[in-house]
Amino acid sequence: MKIIYIMDPLCGWCYGNSDNMLKLYNQYKNDLDFELLSGGMWTGSNVRKQSPQMVNFFLKHDGTVAERTGITFGEGYFELLKQEIVLDSEIPSRAMVSVKKIAPEQAVPFMVAVQKARYYWGKDLNLDATYLKICESLGIYSQQFLKAFHSEEMKQATLHNFNEAAQYAQSFPTMLVEKEGKYTIIEQGYASFSELENRIELLKNKVV
Repeated sequence: MKIIYIMDPLCGWCYGNSDNMLKLYNQYKNDLDFELLSGGMWTGSNVRKQSPQMVNFFLKHDGTVAERTGITFGEGYFELLKQEIVLDSEIPSRAMVSVKKIAPEQAVPFMVAVQKARYYWGKDLNLDATYLKICESLGIYSQQFLKAFHSEEMKQATLHNFNEAAQYAQSFPTMLVEKEGKYTIIEQGYASFSELENRIELLKNKVV
């Protein structure tokens, strides 16, 4: 049985879901496989510079996310919104794909830390330094990460990851359970931890 989680590191609702995802991983990592796929929300022709109009849109939705999920958006994030940074999902997604390759047991904690880097600490996800700090905190060898992160292999693997994610979901976050070749959606948007836990337990105990 496997949890498949489709998200995007530049998705506010995915940040709102990040605490739940980490709790699920810590609870089930010894029983279930976890597969992370980044959706590539802001890639290619969708890459944008953060504009005042976009910031107004973000703030409106972030308020709803905070109210619904209880997650905190940090002061650093609100400072980051004042900058005209580039919004490109490929870069943080490639960082996640790199960690899946070199330290798979840290893939979920790394994903959560990447989201927190932007939405709480206000870090720029375009910069190597942002990821090196996370690698340091998780015990991932920084030089090994950088070599993978900047490789052509990981760039291609990231594109493959986007294509694979698109087969499962068009909206983020989406969580599925795969059991004996059958796929069940247990989250599309946001669900509480207890709801997710109950749905997983039902599927674990269900005879297919």
